[in-house]
Formats: sequence, structure tokens, C-alpha cells
Amino acid sequence: MLFRAKRRRQASPRIRLLELAVATRYAVSRLSLLASRLRNTYERTKDEALKPMLQKILYLQAVLEIASIRLETLADIGLIASEDLSVLKRVVTDLRNTEGLVMPAISSMLTDLDNMISQIASASGIELTPSSPVVEEHARKILQEAQIVAEERLKEYFPS
Repeated sequence: MLFRAKRRRQASPRIRLLELAVATRYAVSRLSLLASRLRNTYERTKDEALKPMLQKILYLQAVLEIASIRLETLADIGLIASEDLSVLKRVVTDLRNTEGLVMPAISSMLTDLDNMISQIASASGIELTPSSPVVEEHARKILQEAQIVAEERLKEYFPS
């Protein structure tokens, strides 16, 4: 054999969490760019139909920021818990089902994050339970917090 296939060393769970956090931050930056474009388009055209779309983008951005902070915290602690990954999977799945259907580029981004969460869980031997009451409650709190953040940001964009 001329070339030996190098065995790829399995990344530690901490590294996998950090990779997921980086991917989430990248998604946040893409959403930030999209929000900036929408805001500039609104300022040029004064089309009121752009405001709800901008609010959805700001909402998605806030949710993913919260998720990335959680991931970074888990990586710092060095702990991967089934509940934490299940909450993140539930949040990403809910976002993909609600917002991703309208915006295909965002749907693919959320699908990638969802797949990464599933890979981390399977590599760590964790069973995800996104439908448990505790997971649903935590996911609901994250989504509510993100909604408040998105509304505040929209007020900053368009002071009345």
C-alpha cells in the first residue's frame, strides 16, 4: 500500500462541544449579516413587510447566542449531560420547524447544527430525550428569553 490511511483520533467531548459552539457562533454571525442587510433595505425602501422578517432573524440570532453560551459553559465544565444536549436539540428542532420552513438557507444551517448535536450525543453514548417535560420547560425558557432579546434589539434598530 502506497498510502496508509491515517486513523483519525476521536475528538474529546469537550472539543466536540467547542466545535459545535463555533458552528453556532458562525450561524449567529451569518444571521447578523442578514439582519444588517434587511435593516439597510428597510431604511432605503421603508417597506413595513421587512420588519417582521427582521424580527424573526433577530430572534433566531438570540436563540443561537444563548445556545452557544450554554455550549461554551458545558465545554468549560467538561460535562456533557443528556438533559443539556436534549434541550439544545429541542430548541434547534423547534427553530427549524417554525422558521426554517420559511427561509431555506436558515433551515440548512439549523439542520447542520442539529446533526452535530446528534453526532456528539452518539459519540458520547448519550440518549437524547427531547420530549421530556424538563427538557420542554428549559427549551421554552430559552425561546422566551430570546423573544425578549429580539424585541429589545428591534426597538434599538427602530426607536419610536
